[in-house]
Amino acid sequence: MPDETYRQERRPIKQEVEQGKGQEPIPSPEEFQKAVQNQPVNRPVGEGLQMKGLHNAPPEFLEKIKQQGGQASSSSYSDAPMRVTGSAKLEELLDKIKLSTQVYEEVTLPSLGKFYDGDDGPTNGIVKLRPMTGEEEQILATPRYIKKGTAMDMIFRNCIQPNYDPAQFLAVDRTFLLIYLRGISYSKDYDVEVTCPFTDKRFSETIDLNALEVTTCPENFGPQNMHDVLPRTQIDFKYRLARGFDEQRIQEHRERRSKFDNSTLTDDTLLYRTSLLVEEIGGLTDKNELLIMIKKLPVEDVSYLRNVTSEPPFGVDTKVTLTSKFTLEDFEIELPLEANFFFPRQRRTQTQA
Repeated sequence: MPDETYRQERRPIKQEVEQGKGQEPIPSPEEFQKAVQNQPVNRPVGEGLQMKGLHNAPPEFLEKIKQQGGQASSSSYSDAPMRVTGSAKLEELLDKIKLSTQVYEEVTLPSLGKFYDGDDGPTNGIVKLRPMTGEEEQILATPRYIKKGTAMDMIFRNCIQPNYDPAQFLAVDRTFLLIYLRGISYSKDYDVEVTCPFTDKRFSETIDLNALEVTTCPENFGPQNMHDVLPRTQIDFKYRLARGFDEQRIQEHRERRSKFDNSTLTDDTLLYRTSLLVEEIGGLTDKNELLIMIKKLPVEDVSYLRNVTSEPPFGVDTKVTLTSKFTLEDFEIELPLEANFFFPRQRRTQTQA
């Protein structure tokens, strides 16, 4: 049993003990409030607050109370309405800012809403999106939100209408919203540092986010198509598409494993993610059994499962083709999500250089 720190017993101080005989007790909070309520509203200037028991206080204190009471009574009364947010100038500027920050753009999600029922997302695939403000940037600058993986959900809740739970959105729709939100909040130009695969040298490049290809969900694809056959073993399976809450669970799984000695552990994050999205393999539905089954499948089948669940036939193509500035050869990279994606570096103009 841990040692307890000794603390002296606290006892309420009785007024009659502190005041001594022959002195009036200091009023209780209830008596003070009652006395204030009973004071005349239009008392004479300089009279101050009359409170029974205050004559026991130091004279200097009483004089200050009297002076403040007189000042409050003699101050001129203004008919101007009290402003909660601040001055008229502040409200004028806030109204001006709203013209650019509170304008919502209508956006069609790549899924076209086929995988939503109206409660977890729009059945017509349409949401409204506004640019981020300093409040949203503050969320991104808060380490605990980033570590918990809740930052983007908080930002989506602020910037998207109607107010759906963003954790229910498909991962492909969330990626689209993330890139779109960055474009309307900062700029379509995304400056990155990349490594030339031919020379291993670094160079700067600007990616046009508007140039990323967006494919909408085909007419013949929907929730009814969430089944397939493994190419090698020819076993039937059913699956679903990843949603925001799946990414959160995967992040939590990765953090749990990181607490152990990883020198003897293999990274099963990809297998765990696949087992979350696969709902049935050959009649198996238990998640633990599905994970065991996936581990034993031929690698061709595992790769097929991963591609089917992670790459539906719609969404944003985040593969970017760049040209090396050293060899002039083309190469392809995945859109890098660096720190300056939401904290872009300020470009220098010719006058600043």
